Amino acid sequence: MSIVTIVGTSGTAIHVTVGGGRAQALAETYAQQMNDAYKQNQLTTVLLSEGNAVASAGTGSLLEGFVTTGGSFAPVGSFDFIGAGSWLNSHAGSQSVLLDEAVTINGAGLSSSDTLSILGGSTIGLTYEAGSAPKGSFLGVSGDNFFNGNNQSASWTIVTAAGNDTIMATNGTNDINAGAGNNVITLGQGINSVVSEGQDTITGEEGGVTELTLSGGNSLVSLGSNSHVSDNATIGSIISLGNDSTVQAGQGSTIHFTGANGTVMNASNDTVSAVGDLTVLHGSDQTLSVGGALKFIAGTGNSVITADQSTLWGADGLSARLSIGDNALWTGNQTGAQSNEMIDASSSAGSLEAWTGAGDQTIIGGQGADHFVFGTEYSGNSGATYATVTGGSGAANSFGVLAGHTAGDITITDFSAVNGNKFFLYNYKPSDAEAAIKDLLATATVQGGNTSVMLDNNMKVTFTGVTDLKASSFEIS
Repeated sequence: MSIVTIVGTSGTAIHVTVGGGRAQALAETYAQQMNDAYKQNQLTTVLLSEGNAVASAGTGSLLEGFVTTGGSFAPVGSFDFIGAGSWLNSHAGSQSVLLDEAVTINGAGLSSSDTLSILGGSTIGLTYEAGSAPKGSFLGVSGDNFFNGNNQSASWTIVTAAGNDTIMATNGTNDINAGAGNNVITLGQGINSVVSEGQDTITGEEGGVTELTLSGGNSLVSLGSNSHVSDNATIGSIISLGNDSTVQAGQGSTIHFTGANGTVMNASNDTVSAVGDLTVLHGSDQTLSVGGALKFIAGTGNSVITADQSTLWGADGLSARLSIGDNALWTGNQTGAQSNEMIDASSSAGSLEAWTGAGDQTIIGGQGADHFVFGTEYSGNSGATYATVTGGSGAANSFGVLAGHTAGDITITDFSAVNGNKFFLYNYKPSDAEAAIKDLLATATVQGGNTSVMLDNNMKVTFTGVTDLKASSFEIS
């Protein structure tokens, strides 16, 4: 904690105690502005009393008002700065004491040719009712402060310290930094940049645009469309956002998107639900429930996914359990790197289309007609595929390769479980398909109740529990 002194004319000054951070920097900026004006003999100081206080400064002067007692004040005039704090009059020999009474300032009568600056240094707190000044700066360094933007269209910078503060933003442009504490922040239809350092309740209207940074965690957030949240806290929050909104990072937060589109990036251990479509970029160990279509890109860890439709670009270390209502597409190596992954769609009523790539991958289908393509060569990666695949119960499934596939070792655990399962080789364009299948079956070896065949490009395919592979089980085109 440090004391910042705001000088005035005729030996007057007020002291405020500041706890560092952005509040400290802003208080020191105020102090420097007053000090510079004082040195240039361009400062006029008014000691405000309760009720109306009409004041004016000389030509070219900076006009400041000092509040040194509790009460309600309604200054009128073209003030540049109003500060509430402990009173120090060096000429009278008085000692500085803390201002420990509540202060209310009604700014309806205030105007400024530049930025109107308000400083609250009462240990109880300052209530400020914003007027029609075009732009302003509010700093509450002590107590529990209340800033009321009063639906004005002005632009304000609002900074508070460690109290339990209440901020009702204007409908203009607001730059808000709420310090540690249990703060309540209400945003209107303006453009808002908010830093939340405490355990805050933050709400915003449709029509506003908000950039929110959470650093304290344990907050309750409800914002409209076009919102962006950077969740930098190590403690989770509860976050609800409207259409075309984004949450970046986060650890253990619960996020709900209420609009047609939402995006989550680099989150860990978050639980995310979306009424419409959702895009998930990177991140790990997420639980996702999506009413529309899901795009899941390069996620890792233990992920639980419920969606009607989904497209998943896998990454190394992904272990995903899928519950798909309609269809899902998973590809193993879109990032161009080897990936060891597990995709389990056994609880899905819909169908899974899975494309393995380089690495060690396990894929389990569901009740729908699943489609598995092995040995895909993605850009930047032509490594071998080692895959264990279970087609799942229900409809018949298709397993196979495209011409030009990589090397690999594939195990199909339940090829004979569903009547109609097929193994395909597409884009081979043989002159005689029947002869090509006969040549393939000639490579078959039976061992331990399983049958293996060798494809081109050094790929081995093993059919577990099958000893009587038939030509009808293959399709070459």
